[in-house]
Amino acid sequence: MNLPMFNQQIDIDKIKSLVGEDIKISLHLSETFDPFVLDSIMRKAHLETFKRALHIAEALDAFLINMHLSKGIHFTLPDKKLQLYNKYKDKYMIYVEDFCKLIEDISIPLCIENTGIHNIAYIQEASDRLLATPGVYLTYDIGHDITSDYKDKAYYDSREDKIRHYHIHDGTPEKNHLELFTGQLDIELFLNQASSKGATCVIEVKSSDQLIRSVKKLEDI
Repeated sequence: MNLPMFNQQIDIDKIKSLVGEDIKISLHLSETFDPFVLDSIMRKAHLETFKRALHIAEALDAFLINMHLSKGIHFTLPDKKLQLYNKYKDKYMIYVEDFCKLIEDISIPLCIENTGIHNIAYIQEASDRLLATPGVYLTYDIGHDITSDYKDKAYYDSREDKIRHYHIHDGTPEKNHLELFTGQLDIELFLNQASSKGATCVIEVKSSDQLIRSVKKLEDI
């Protein structure tokens, strides 16, 4: 939803006219979405955007809503970096709880994607509270994992039963979103993991040519 054509002004009827019976839609919330922001006016706006996004997802019959968590703002002090969400963690967790109440009857699965921050204690605590809410699961982005030096791996491995969705693309420690089988990831391993869980997958490459070649390689396996 960062893209103008898919944000709150999305043309739902146009999108629906392009979707056949064999095509399914997932809705990826804006990467700036943060329902735990400390400023009350900003937080209210984020919660309103979520309500509207949920309406859009329902209208499009989306099978999944995807979100990133934010580690928030930090201040660089003479002797350390101070994460505001950690400094004000009591308030932060109250806002996590408020969001959980908002989504407790959600009609579409909501998945939290790894972005290289699930080695942070307050992110883990927030994620665990979210995952305790019915309808909340994990998205495992395998390319994000390799470029972040596997900062999320321990958390996601220990909660493997909550992984509902995969973003599949190849990668190296320096770059991800590569065409399948052009990087260092064991693509077949992750596809087999997804299959064994009954999880869905999106091939998350960034050009039509990469997508066509990736699909052809999968068909040839």
